[in-house]
Amino acid sequence: MQWRIKMRTEAIDWLGVLATEEEIRNNNLGRSNCIVNKWDTLQFYLKVISRMPGQASNTQYVVCYSNRLDNEAIVDNGAYDEDVRIDDYVKQLKNYFFRFNYEENQAGYFVAKNIDAINLSEDYYPGKGFTTIPMIVSKHPVYPNDRVYDNFEELENALKNDEYVSKLNKYNTSGLDNIPYLIFHNTETLEYRIIGNFTGFDYDVTRGIRYDYNELKSFVFEEDWYDDVVSFENNNSLLYVGDYVHKKIMAKLDETESIAVKEKIESNQEEINDLFFNESQDDEWEFIEHFEAVAKKDGLFYTKKDLINFHAAVKSSSLVILSGLSGTGKSQLVQCYAKALGLIDDSFHMIPVRPNWNDDSDLIGFVDSMHMVYRPSDAGFINILMEACQERNKNKLYIICFDEMNLARVEHYFSQFLSILEMPEKSRVLRLYSSEYESRLYNSDKYKPTVEIGNNIRFIGTVNIDESTFHFSDKVLDRANVIKLEIIPYTEWKTGEITTKGSFVKEWTYEEYQKLIRMPKDNMLSDREREFIWNVHEVLNSCGKNLGIGPRILKQIAKYLANLPINSNNENISRKEGFDIQFVQRIMTKIRGQREQLTAIFDVESDKSLIKLFDEYSDVSDFLKSRRALEIKNQELNDYGYTL
Repeated sequence: MQWRIKMRTEAIDWLGVLATEEEIRNNNLGRSNCIVNKWDTLQFYLKVISRMPGQASNTQYVVCYSNRLDNEAIVDNGAYDEDVRIDDYVKQLKNYFFRFNYEENQAGYFVAKNIDAINLSEDYYPGKGFTTIPMIVSKHPVYPNDRVYDNFEELENALKNDEYVSKLNKYNTSGLDNIPYLIFHNTETLEYRIIGNFTGFDYDVTRGIRYDYNELKSFVFEEDWYDDVVSFENNNSLLYVGDYVHKKIMAKLDETESIAVKEKIESNQEEINDLFFNESQDDEWEFIEHFEAVAKKDGLFYTKKDLINFHAAVKSSSLVILSGLSGTGKSQLVQCYAKALGLIDDSFHMIPVRPNWNDDSDLIGFVDSMHMVYRPSDAGFINILMEACQERNKNKLYIICFDEMNLARVEHYFSQFLSILEMPEKSRVLRLYSSEYESRLYNSDKYKPTVEIGNNIRFIGTVNIDESTFHFSDKVLDRANVIKLEIIPYTEWKTGEITTKGSFVKEWTYEEYQKLIRMPKDNMLSDREREFIWNVHEVLNSCGKNLGIGPRILKQIAKYLANLPINSNNENISRKEGFDIQFVQRIMTKIRGQREQLTAIFDVESDKSLIKLFDEYSDVSDFLKSRRALEIKNQELNDYGYTL
């Protein structure tokens, strides 16, 4: 028997308060915010009120047990009658902030652990939120042997010199677009100081975090801001900043003069990129024709624009998901793409997803604590990643396809990996197990605690949408290009001898494939394109606070449009067509809910009508595909009362 704990953990410090009874009832979590359970333990709900910059918790409410709360000031008077016991305990809980991690158990409940409590501040009010900001405390390292700063000037110099400044503890960088600023806490003067205006970051598990900036800015925390932050004892890495003060800090960063400006190195890099790109255009179009021929030879009949869309999505996305009717050749299309790239057996891997996968150990593996070995999943995923990151294989291109990936809940078995995909290349490190086990595992020489995920791997998934599968959460949709394949009408199938271009029967290297990839200038869309998406965001957000379009999606759309193959004939996808395609694949997939919530979007007479926006921004695109997708969703609302 192998001892294996199947539980997903969020090793992040969140801030919370006692949830109200109304919140618990409205979210169908029960009838009360505190009960006595069958083990005679008080069980209550905490509401998460903190978030990382631009990123919320996976859940808003977590279960907590009184026997996990180590605070002498909060007393469970078990001798009282049940109702009095609960009322007395709730009155105490209402006076505290709670800091905690949480874990998801096998039943799907999020359970708090490692709980600390401090008195609630006088200016706290229901609905108030906090942003979690990394903090560096003078003379106190985040971890043993981590870098120590005696004063602010040492931190400032480290940032000016582009050094890795510190590790992060109880903080999640996965999926974050940016950490806008740091807080430095001087333990002698008790002063907080802001330093930042960061444009991005690079996180290395061994060296810590390095921040990017164009102009570095700094200023002292204002006096009236101190009442709007929450800090716990023995916490040398995080500060919870009230959202009002966070907005004030962001505004002041814009107004403050710079203390350092990075020199703009004049170079002809853009011209070099254009040269490489222009040289590769003809090769890329020949590859498209070769890909089409390979697909037809294997009995697949898709339009050339569908194949171009798939190719552009694979080039520009960290994850591409092919959706469609069962039997339409989704898995075979991925195989044809690999074949067109000349990828031989050890470069292309198909991983069938199983319905019983319910956490990331089913994909990654686990520590067998009885035999003290790391056991990788029999899917072979980890061995592929280890092979691809070896120095001799770094110029080798790999494709990994997760076949029927929604047979199990993607958010469960794919959670850690999904977050890592959005990180910069050097920061894409997958943790297999805690470093504390490395010296104790017999096979740790082969399976290190972490494995690098190189850019030389392209990830693709296939899904069927039927009663045996699960639908995707926003966490998946935000990171994936979801392509719904349509086949050519059977009457238009052309049979006969099909030849492929011999010059492309070769194995593409990562370097050759990388030359086809073009980064959009400044990661920006045109003014009209961004204006249109913002208006759509406001319409969706007015229908539900969980509906909307995040900045990540804008960047992904821009990258896709920049990577559309260019050709002088009419077979290529124009920018207007590409924008329409991306609206369907990136945004329409997020329009989900009940008729009462979404009716206005489909009503042409409503101020929230998407049809009106399509007409108003006809210069951006004709939105033919988007209009058809909208009609289908409207029909679903009429037939079933909801759309997915």
